[in-house]
Amino acid sequence: MRFITTLGLIFMSSVSFAELIESPSLSSLLSSNHWGLVRPDTACIEYYKFSPDGKVDIKSNQEEVSGRYSFMTSDKPFELPAVAIQFETDNQKADCSGSTENQAGTSTLNFLKKQSNEKIYFCVDSLGKNCPVYLRPENP
Repeated sequence: MRFITTLGLIFMSSVSFAELIESPSLSSLLSSNHWGLVRPDTACIEYYKFSPDGKVDIKSNQEEVSGRYSFMTSDKPFELPAVAIQFETDNQKADCSGSTENQAGTSTLNFLKKQSNEKIYFCVDSLGKNCPVYLRPENP
């Protein structure tokens, strides 16, 4: 599951609720708390549940991971907002890529590029040039 950028030192700041409403990518992510992550290399879908209290639960094939998320924005207007996820638990079963690697204690940073209310890309870079996977709303 740890497909996207590993969290490193980045000059970004946490986002207030008012700023979330102003950002199309972030407000869309909050409008539905169940999302499916679509990857071009597999028919397997990873399911993300974002709770308003900052908790995230992810199911990928047999893997179940939980953690905390927060949204971030850059001071540079040309950079995309991001979601940082800190993984807390991992049942170490096979995910959509077949990996059983324990992700507990690791983090990811995914930049968000909204194409529509039905498609938000997870990007590797803050400019949105490398966006290999996307999220789509799912019914719970």
